[in-house]
Amino acid sequence: MSEEYIDNDKEVLLLANLNTVEAEIIISKLQSYGIPVLRKSKGSGEIMEIYTGINLYGTDIYVPTHMYELAKELLKPIDDEDNS
Repeated sequence: MSEEYIDNDKEVLLLANLNTVEAEIIISKLQSYGIPVLRKSKGSGEIMEIYTGINLYGTDIYVPTHMYELAKELLKPIDDEDNS
C-alpha cells in the first residue's frame, strides 16, 4: 500500500542544481526531521553518476507542499549573535 500525502498534497521544489555531496547532506538532515524527500537528477546525470561518480547536471530536491516552510526553516544558516 502506498503512502499518500495529506489532502492530495503535491511535491514542491526546495533546492535545485545541487552537487551530489550537497544533496546527500541536505536529504539526510531533512529525513532526520521526518520530512520525506524526492531527489531528481537532471538529464543523464543519474547515469553519469553511476559511471563516473559525478553528476554534471545537478540534483533537485522536492518536499511535500505542507512541509515546505519547515524544510526551508531547517536549512537556514545559523546566524552569529549580533554584537551591535
